[in-house]
Amino acid sequence: MRKPSVRAVSCVVLLAGAGALSAQMLDRPAPTPVPRRAPPPLAIDRRQGDNPNPVMESQAMPPPGGPLAAKKPDPLPAGRPASQDGASIDAVVAALYESVSHPEASEPNWARMREFFLPVGMLIPPKPARDDIFTVLDVDGFQERVRKGAAAAKQKGEPTAFFEKEIARKSDCFGNICQIFSTYEARRSPADEKPFARGINSIQLVRDARRWWIASVIWDTERPDNPIPAANQAAPAK
Repeated sequence: MRKPSVRAVSCVVLLAGAGALSAQMLDRPAPTPVPRRAPPPLAIDRRQGDNPNPVMESQAMPPPGGPLAAKKPDPLPAGRPASQDGASIDAVVAALYESVSHPEASEPNWARMREFFLPVGMLIPPKPARDDIFTVLDVDGFQERVRKGAAAAKQKGEPTAFFEKEIARKSDCFGNICQIFSTYEARRSPADEKPFARGINSIQLVRDARRWWIASVIWDTERPDNPIPAANQAAPAK
């Protein structure tokens, strides 16, 4: 009698094992199928019609403009209360001239000045011929510059009183931005007949939902080679 080969024996063992496993699986109950949840429906604004891609539209940048009543104003910067100085363009320009003016043995009203300048507001004085670039200051830097200048003037015995007055104005405004060319005269005393300096302040203003702020002031002085144009010497509008 011929002995079965090893390969044939292996096949028989495998078939027997598969049959036993199948029998065990048939004896066990089938698992209960878990129903799949359908994804939630996309919210579609029916006022705008059926939007095929409302998610992307909701993440898109909103169009500029819109009523201010629908927007909540940003909180005021810490220590920066809204004052009457920002109630109008006239008010904030007047506050600028009043805060920078001061008698002898005094200095500008820095606390008031900080109330109507933006936190990143800039003051850019005329560039001396010896300098290569302009000096850009914030209110703190301007304060330091004025104090150094006053100290140097005192050492020379020169007056430090300063009174600046607007004598003419040209304005270009659009919406919440305004650019002003404000012609000024500077005196040591308000009673002085003639100013010791004249020039033009270029003032940039912005308005939020509550008030006007000064974003920057750039100025230049009148000189023999840089006279103030006749169009900038008219009386300021009331």
